[in-house]
Amino acid sequence: MKKLLVVLIMVVSIITIFGGKIEEIQKRGVLLVGQDPAYAPFYGVNTKGERIGYEVDLAKMMAEVLGVKLKFVITNWDGIIPALLADKFDFVLAGMTITPERAIKVNFSTSYYETGQTIFYNTQKYPNGITIDELKKMGKKAKIAVQLGTTGEFAARKFFPEAQILTFETVDAAAYQIITKKADVLVFDELYYGSISKKYASIKTIGKLLNKEKLGIAVKKENLDLLLWINTFIECKKTDGTLDQLKQKWMVDYDWGE
Repeated sequence: MKKLLVVLIMVVSIITIFGGKIEEIQKRGVLLVGQDPAYAPFYGVNTKGERIGYEVDLAKMMAEVLGVKLKFVITNWDGIIPALLADKFDFVLAGMTITPERAIKVNFSTSYYETGQTIFYNTQKYPNGITIDELKKMGKKAKIAVQLGTTGEFAARKFFPEAQILTFETVDAAAYQIITKKADVLVFDELYYGSISKKYASIKTIGKLLNKEKLGIAVKKENLDLLLWINTFIECKKTDGTLDQLKQKWMVDYDWGE
């Protein structure tokens, strides 16, 4: 573990010598990370108003290695890539799925997590559950809630082209539609189930994934030194078991219903 830390520090030192985005961050003294308001268990706010979660811990570790402070810049999801391109923050660490479309605008780091989209429903509305085929047969009558600009929205439009797609700025706002039975289902990352099910016991998933996705950190195309360092950081944290520890802490042990 100590050897991996030494390697990571050496990479930072080498990149700093040649200048670039890393040097800019260190001179500024603050690492600026782009996220939207909440996406548990990756990030959210506890009862004390503190930002917590898997990616929050990851960002803190990155800032520590860089020797700078950490600041999260909260941005609505549908505007998060434009904000990155406008230099509002250094990179996006916000449960972002690596896609060819997004990769046209930004560079992605190596993946640090694999997940997928699934269907959430309210057992009070559908006590016997609901299937993909049943949703398709509902056609235009089906109401599907999604967070705007997410791969959940893309999956919903792909698998249910005739359905009414209801878009919202945050996943919690979208989830509220099935909680209040205003929508039939929510399409979103399977990881969201860990937090919403502890708050609302009636919310379930169909138990199948619509697709599989890998999450990565989005960086501006020209910031290759930063991308190189992030890739090194992720590989080190995979090797030393840190990513597995974070998964256990935030996806399994932590009660997001508190």
